[in-house]
Amino acid sequence: METSPRYETGSNSSLWIQNLVNGLAGITLRAKHSLYYGASPFQKIEIFHTYAFGKVLVLGDNIVLTERDEHIYHESIVHPAMTMHADPKRVLIIGGGDGGCLREVLKHKDVETALVVEIDKMVKEAVAAHFPALAKSFADKRGRVEIAEGCSWLAKSREAFDVIVVDSYDPGGPVQSLETTDFYKLVHERLDKGGIAVFQTDSPTIRAEYLRSTVATISSLFSAYKLYLCTMPSFPEAICSFVICAKEGADLDSFNEKRYASVAKKCTYYNPDIHRGAFLLPEYIKKIVA
Repeated sequence: METSPRYETGSNSSLWIQNLVNGLAGITLRAKHSLYYGASPFQKIEIFHTYAFGKVLVLGDNIVLTERDEHIYHESIVHPAMTMHADPKRVLIIGGGDGGCLREVLKHKDVETALVVEIDKMVKEAVAAHFPALAKSFADKRGRVEIAEGCSWLAKSREAFDVIVVDSYDPGGPVQSLETTDFYKLVHERLDKGGIAVFQTDSPTIRAEYLRSTVATISSLFSAYKLYLCTMPSFPEAICSFVICAKEGADLDSFNEKRYASVAKKCTYYNPDIHRGAFLLPEYIKKIVA
């Protein structure tokens, strides 16, 4: 299934952004105006100022970030892995050019280094200009950014990481190498002993086959894995799935209360109840990966 927005002007000259699934159903946002338009070698990049969701980032005709609910996504993809790992000091983020994952990782004071590998320099530049609250995470001395394609970078690197976060904007998008078995193998290889990786696996209702194939591949590489969910209004059908994976020595049933307490006041979505509840799956989603 595909999503594609249409931009329409109403009778009062207001701009409407329609992000539809198969052209049939989806989300419609009324925009005040367009803030940015650019085209990188990889994708079209647009930013709109909307009434209900604040500033909205659209990449390759997909709404990928809104000021209203980006915290739900970024806290969900980062903190479960960080609170499960025994001692996460070295973190790699594949994608993450908007700075949101980096912001959440750096809330953990024990983190010594956090590396973002982002393919599209223009995304980082556009976010820096229009989402300064997100972009300020790039100024932290513990973080660094490399502009490179994630799979190729992993193949060349020999660095080891405690946690790897794969923040791909949209499976099937400009970096399809992040959907291959070779990529998952490289992630496994670059994890240190006891390492944890987390992959965004899109909407389980819209892209069930993608989730199913991802789990099938991951289950043959990692010692353990779990599927979990978050609900966010701007996502297709309002549900986003993630798969978290463990290398030998990691415990996906652990939850470090002390580490959570150190970031609790900085989180607006994630807490122990959300952590536990995210892994409680409805039956129809369990059947997707059964």
